[in-house]
Amino acid sequence: MFKHKMHWHKKQHDNDETHQHSHHHDAREFDAHHRHPFFEIRNLSVHYHSNGETVYAVNNVSLKLREGKTLGLVGETGAGKTTIAKSILRILPEYAVELCEGEVNFQGKNIFDMNSAELQKLRGGNISMIFQDPMTALNPVKTVKEQIAEGYCYHHNCSKMEANRHAIHMLSTVGISSDRADEYPHQFSGGMKQRVVIALALACSPKLIIADEPTTALDVTIQAQVLDLIKDLRDQTGTAMILITHDLGVVADVCDFVDVIYAGRIIESGTKEDIFDHPSHPYTRGLFAALPDLKKNVRRLSPIEGLPPDPTKAIEGCAFYDRCPERCEECLHFNNELFVVSDGHYSLCCKGGAKKCQH
Repeated sequence: MFKHKMHWHKKQHDNDETHQHSHHHDAREFDAHHRHPFFEIRNLSVHYHSNGETVYAVNNVSLKLREGKTLGLVGETGAGKTTIAKSILRILPEYAVELCEGEVNFQGKNIFDMNSAELQKLRGGNISMIFQDPMTALNPVKTVKEQIAEGYCYHHNCSKMEANRHAIHMLSTVGISSDRADEYPHQFSGGMKQRVVIALALACSPKLIIADEPTTALDVTIQAQVLDLIKDLRDQTGTAMILITHDLGVVADVCDFVDVIYAGRIIESGTKEDIFDHPSHPYTRGLFAALPDLKKNVRRLSPIEGLPPDPTKAIEGCAFYDRCPERCEECLHFNNELFVVSDGHYSLCCKGGAKKCQH
């Protein structure tokens, strides 16, 4: 059996508070949240090695999430969204990881300090993940009922009969009738398989769900059904959620807070209203400018020129500099400090706010 040999490093800083940011508008709530965050990532960096080169996938990412709220991680392909998600559960491919350092704190405990037994209790029990491709997330040689019951039985130490009853209940919750519980994944359509994955993720009533582009592999009509299902179940259970997507429409429909990711860094964060109504970073504004608007009569959309930077090259300054239409000499000396745009709204741009973030 494959053994876990990866070394998870804890990065020490003279002043960790310099790198933290929150999504609060009320000052007292802000202070309480910083003292006792429900979920927090501090200064996470992940580097892979590939063909003799180092891939800088995630670079000093920090974020927080309140209990029962939904945070959207938005960015184009290769921005580092899935790497962040897999880091939370420590399921990165060990053979490829060169460095994984920082802290991932869940209810005050650093996940990177947990042993194997603690991780097993955490995965599926307190934190679950809905993977992008349901076909690869399900075991092809076990019935869907068996797969849901197995995890429930482990976390609740119950009888097989009780676990099977709960599995059937979870399938009915996501709209799958009991007469299909003993069928195998290949007997379900893509949308139905994703429903099974959602039932699997919610079976043990986790406090946090990570949804990694849960509708990408589905057609448009099924996407809407699955999103409605996720929202309804989230509201019923009060579960917090991190939603990874590149679809701003999905973010507008589901999320409370938004972090925009570019080249492995969070370049803007705030409430959904902050990001959609008052985008500050040139990259965020570029994303919205590239969207079609039925209210405007334009001949062509406005794409963001150029390509993302090579992830095998370490970037000291602004990663968006070469593509930015507003770049200037000051940007060449930018050291990736957060700027305050408004209360709870932050931008990784020297033009994005009035003052540097002190939190």
